[in-house]
Amino acid sequence: MEAAKKKVGCKGKYLGDYEIPPLLFSGLKEALKEFQEKAFLDLGERERNNRINEVLLSLICQESSCSFLLIAIIHFIDEVKRANLLEHYSISHFELWLNQFSGLSSDENYRIRAKIVGKHVPRAAYQTLFPIGRDKIYPGSHFVTAHSSPDVDTTIASFWGWVDAFGARVSEGMHIWNVPGGPPSSQMEIPLLFHSIFGSGIFDHIAKTRSFLSLSSLDLMNQKGMLRKKTEDSFLSIDQERDQKAVVLVDDAGRFIGDWLPVDVEEVRLVVNLLSICLRWFASNLHVQLISLFGREDLSASDLPKFIHSFFAMKIVDAPPMKDFTEKQCGYLRDSLVKVLHLPRGLGSSFEEYAHAMKRLGLVEFEDFIDLIESLQTSALFDSKGRLQEDRPTLFKHLEKIVRELDRAIASVRTYLDSIGIGFKIKTEVFGYLPQMISYRADLEEVRQKMDGFPYLTVTFPAKEEGFLPLGVVHAAELYRTTLGTVTLRDFCNREEMRIPSYLEVISVIDHHKSALLTTSAPVAYIGDAQSTNVVVAELAFRINDQYSMGAMSLDEIEKQMEEVQKDLVAPSSKRILQRLLQRRLHAERKGEYFVDPVREFVEYLHFLYAIFDDTDLLSKLSMRDVLCVISLINRLKSLLLGREVEIIRVDDLLQDGSFVEQAAQRILQHSDVYSLYRKIYLSKEKAVEENIKLCVEGKSSSFFADTKEQNGCCRVGQAKMFSRNVPLFFKHVDPLRTKWLLEAIEANREKSELDLHLLMISTIPSAEDLFAGEKKKYLHKDELWLWIPATEEGIEHLKGFLNAFSTEPVVVSCQKEMEVEFFGENAKELEAVFQESFLPIPNTQTQLKEKTISLAVLRFPAGRMNSRKEMVTPFLPRLVI
Repeated sequence: MEAAKKKVGCKGKYLGDYEIPPLLFSGLKEALKEFQEKAFLDLGERERNNRINEVLLSLICQESSCSFLLIAIIHFIDEVKRANLLEHYSISHFELWLNQFSGLSSDENYRIRAKIVGKHVPRAAYQTLFPIGRDKIYPGSHFVTAHSSPDVDTTIASFWGWVDAFGARVSEGMHIWNVPGGPPSSQMEIPLLFHSIFGSGIFDHIAKTRSFLSLSSLDLMNQKGMLRKKTEDSFLSIDQERDQKAVVLVDDAGRFIGDWLPVDVEEVRLVVNLLSICLRWFASNLHVQLISLFGREDLSASDLPKFIHSFFAMKIVDAPPMKDFTEKQCGYLRDSLVKVLHLPRGLGSSFEEYAHAMKRLGLVEFEDFIDLIESLQTSALFDSKGRLQEDRPTLFKHLEKIVRELDRAIASVRTYLDSIGIGFKIKTEVFGYLPQMISYRADLEEVRQKMDGFPYLTVTFPAKEEGFLPLGVVHAAELYRTTLGTVTLRDFCNREEMRIPSYLEVISVIDHHKSALLTTSAPVAYIGDAQSTNVVVAELAFRINDQYSMGAMSLDEIEKQMEEVQKDLVAPSSKRILQRLLQRRLHAERKGEYFVDPVREFVEYLHFLYAIFDDTDLLSKLSMRDVLCVISLINRLKSLLLGREVEIIRVDDLLQDGSFVEQAAQRILQHSDVYSLYRKIYLSKEKAVEENIKLCVEGKSSSFFADTKEQNGCCRVGQAKMFSRNVPLFFKHVDPLRTKWLLEAIEANREKSELDLHLLMISTIPSAEDLFAGEKKKYLHKDELWLWIPATEEGIEHLKGFLNAFSTEPVVVSCQKEMEVEFFGENAKELEAVFQESFLPIPNTQTQLKEKTISLAVLRFPAGRMNSRKEMVTPFLPRLVI
């Protein structure tokens, strides 16, 4: 357990002062030197990729068994990209190599993953998060995705979902983190929690940004039964039918030439056998003719040239076996002679021309045989006058040699024709079957279309020099399974939002919204009554970590603190601390190889805390469950930094009545450690709101309206949060801001006519200083809800349905006397009528807009009273009925 003694370390007095130190591979400098050497730079694309992955694996193996190497790996990928060593390289490329080319066993693969993610626990422990009981591994790739228009909550929840899925090895293929459209650039937490800890390349090197999920050939590819063969290898040595091999032909540089299918063997054998039949007839006929020749009484040496010329001048087409071949077979044989053996006259070629052609192809045995026949006239068989001598032993010795040499010549031709290279030429040039391959980027539909009866297809990648490199094969038998891959959802629970196809099975869900999901097998699903998904994610992380984490303490330090705590167990906090220490001691005494790296644990908890801060508007909207989770996170973070169990926030003295949550939240926010965390984010957010308002008004790219979601098929709902310091600037530019939002809503409706109810919440949230001081600021302005619908019956019905339901919300009812509504545009009267019919009676006014064709309603209510879109708007939205 030596590695478990590693400390997180502490710089500064408060939690917010701590910065994660750069965690790099100790052998990185030497590795980078190798990549600059000529020997490496002279390698081809495939060899470079293999070597870079081998070096990365070696660096991982050299590090301590208790490590969190994801940060170091991202930096390594940065260096590979910066040096332009490979055109494409990411953690997915390394994982592909790790799974299919490294040669590691499953256990070794799992241990490497554990060092990358900073957590080595029994795989069964991950059953808390994924349905992997009885050591189940799913086929294909596994996606962990955030929802569309991602916010901080879904980005963080999906990131740690990916980390856990990668560590657990949920699937046989790759584990892919998907953040639709990229990270939420408008959120100040992203640079702090991702770029500053993992490096600016984290999203480029790890995440995909797909707006919908689908499979590519890389996700379907494997090495099952794949054989790379050179052209000189014999196809007779491969029993593809029995062994179910997928044979891929490559050149000396490993580049793709083509595939070699079981059906190719039969067709090529047909052509080879046709030529063999002719050659065997030639051999048999020669035996007969030679015996007949040497049986003549008056044979002289001068008769041999005439015999040789007449015999070898015979055309292949005149060989008797040709009469038994079908027209199609004759055509195959003709094309083989012309296109493969380079005999321009084809079947009209003589056997002598055939022999010369073989010599040009490097097969000298046939010409050697002709030379041997021609040498007979000068041999000892004839006397000085050229007459045949009566010397039977010598005669039969020469005949035996002739027969042997002819057999050798025919055998050499057969060996040559049995090579995969010649077989491939016959396949392509005689039968016209072109090489089939698919790009590594090909989607599922393209793969299915190209498969078209083939047993497999080769997946290729463009070589840097020229040609393509074979990566693996996709088997037809596996292409039409019901499930081709799996998905983990974080912060949403439906297929529609990410257009998840039926061939991807959802197996894991953590969410805190309204959910709708149909699966073919039991998923692991947690739908929690919490304000933030990361409350549920954190609770599940606690469940695993508490069994295997040492909390940045050694066994001696645990026992020492236990002695101290046991001296006074009156306070409830002392009992809780002792309980946690006992759990850590229990793990230490197991003496196993399992660990949770303290740096990983600290970063994980820090992420969860900031996500909860964001989704609860800094604890202004939360429940008891949320509060208790936040307290646990803060105490755990401080304990990891100090290397001892502490509780810096306790609420044992508070009555758990109706005011408990509010009092506990205030105590949390007024703690100096917590203030040090949220102050820097909130100051940045205030500045960002101001900048984005100005950019929006100037017509430049702005994220003021970025937090917008499509919901229930017909609604488009956004929320823009601001602080009291931003209010004057907002109202100064409110008219151009409304116009900008209206134009975006109209454009969204033009693209998707079913989106006919558009809402935007303008919400005021407390500043960091107000929260730390514990002041409840009474705002002089009012927050707003903007509403726009197109002039359609469906739009009016959807607006009426929303207003009817919204008017029953308790907070709305309590604010009735302080609410007002203003109607803009030429349809103001129609909108007023809708409100009078479907909403609470409140004061209203009408205002004309310059753009007469644009109409909207602005509902105003006390600032800070309605800040939760999820709780106060989403439940009342209408649903599109198809």
